[in-house]
Amino acid sequence: MVQYMDCTSNVLPLSNVDGKTMTKVIQYWKKHLEEGVTEDQLKSFDQDFLKMSQSELVFVLDEAITIRSQAIKNMVEDDCVSNVIPLPYVHNKTMTKAVEYWKKHSEEGVSKDMLMDFDKAFVKVLHLILYDLILAANFLNDKEILDMICQEVADRIK
Repeated sequence: MVQYMDCTSNVLPLSNVDGKTMTKVIQYWKKHLEEGVTEDQLKSFDQDFLKMSQSELVFVLDEAITIRSQAIKNMVEDDCVSNVIPLPYVHNKTMTKAVEYWKKHSEEGVSKDMLMDFDKAFVKVLHLILYDLILAANFLNDKEILDMICQEVADRIK
């Protein structure tokens, strides 16, 4: 949330912006509003800021694993990507969890019982993590993960 003084509420809800991102935005604003900062200093700050903002984990995966995501599969088939696929709407921790799922479900020789146990453990996380996984599965267009997590949410509501 961002607090400001010129409104009757004093609080502006920003439910789609996480704290880490908001901190970066505020840091950017402060630097650009700072008095005595030269144009060259701002350019240098902006370049460093962009590097910091874009420093994301890189997952090196076999194509057989990545195409479990229909969104990634479509990008690959349409030749819309080079060797790196940007996923700006999926947080690193959430993507790590999705990759863990994809790898486990792509392993050979894993029994159905082992996968069921893995899936049960996979969804036994905090509500916030489930929410992030739902958003990621939706963005990645992974129906299998999305259905499993939505079922977990429905079971928790019962």
